[in-house]
Amino acid sequence: MKGDEELVGTSLIVVFFAILLFAGMPVAFVLGITGILSIIALGTVPLTVLPQKMWTSLDSFPLMALPLFILASEIMNHSGITKGIIDLCKMIVGRLRGGLAYTNVASSAIFASISGSASATAAAIGSIMVPAMEKEGYDKDTSAALTASASILGPIIPPSTSAVILGVSAQLSIGALFIAGYVPGVLFALGLGIYIFIVGKRRNFPVDTTRYKKSEVYNILKQSIPAILMPLIIIGGILSGVFTATESAAIACFYGILVGMFYMKTLKLKDLPNMFLKAGVLTGAINIILGTSNVLGWSITIQQVPQMIADWMLSLSENPHVILLLILALFLIVGLFMEIAVAIIMLTPILFPIVISIGVDPLHFGIIMLFALTIGMVTPPLGLSLFVMTAVANTTIGGIMKRIYPQIIIAVLVLLLITFVPELTLWLPRLFNLG
Repeated sequence: MKGDEELVGTSLIVVFFAILLFAGMPVAFVLGITGILSIIALGTVPLTVLPQKMWTSLDSFPLMALPLFILASEIMNHSGITKGIIDLCKMIVGRLRGGLAYTNVASSAIFASISGSASATAAAIGSIMVPAMEKEGYDKDTSAALTASASILGPIIPPSTSAVILGVSAQLSIGALFIAGYVPGVLFALGLGIYIFIVGKRRNFPVDTTRYKKSEVYNILKQSIPAILMPLIIIGGILSGVFTATESAAIACFYGILVGMFYMKTLKLKDLPNMFLKAGVLTGAINIILGTSNVLGWSITIQQVPQMIADWMLSLSENPHVILLLILALFLIVGLFMEIAVAIIMLTPILFPIVISIGVDPLHFGIIMLFALTIGMVTPPLGLSLFVMTAVANTTIGGIMKRIYPQIIIAVLVLLLITFVPELTLWLPRLFNLG
């Protein structure tokens, strides 16, 4: 009888969720209403408990890092450091064949360590790099595809707002997630570099012959140093134990204001209220999703849905590698239709108990989850980075997709590598006693 009740509860969750989602209701309300309706249908829990569950999901010191990192990103983006980053990367790698393509990837990696967002990275780097690459003879779709694929470094390379959400949802150290994200990010950037090297020879990508005077080198370094220092301050402070990930976010905001106002001189006091408002609105939206998802997550837990899914997976195979492959397939499919933060919040309470039961390190699995869901940023129909690039480059999804498939394959290969070689992601956190 108990098994029948669990099956009924699971069916209700799936039906309610599907109906509300396809009806076009905002995701936050879909999550909350699905959880409430499934609990009402079972009639086993008083509804007065639900507001408490929503509140406790937000009562978290690490979660304070989220609005602060969002604000820091807004401040640094407004300070106009993007061109300095691109000029620095162009000066270093621009003389290679396909130099602007390498510059695109390197600039995206550095900007990712500031913005923590794929769509922000695509917009900022793409608005400068796509026109520059077109001018040098690259076709528009190749430039847009490379920028879109490189943009997914945003949620992987720290500091990452997605990593903060994952850390809070899965009760993982945000500092450990930050450090563990470096190797996957570097591996993917190197993969894109190898792709540029091979394709550049075949398509005869142009070579930049610009020679820089000492004064030009000095000016480029002067403009780019603030961008380089910010992630070093954040990660250095966390690793040295001087401050926590949450405190580092506050320091990042303070640093960004100092740089923008007194070094770059592009930030004014009158600009701050609008940036505070943007950060507040985005934080509020994420907090609503966190609160309502906790209601659904609790509903899922009391109906033993994770255990049912675990039993189903174990009935297929008890091999951890096979189960991980099934989960990877799930992540890639979910990423097609769901924004990364929502997917993390929804899937964490279901999948983490399963992987822990088969002996997978939760920090390792967290990075797998982060990387796999991030690939969805460049795969339709959702593909937020794709849509950003269609607007920035004035091209079409179809045109970009013709060029981006090899880069998606590279991302999947890196995903498989970090999945089945755990030490690639765990050795850095362990080196600093964070994992």
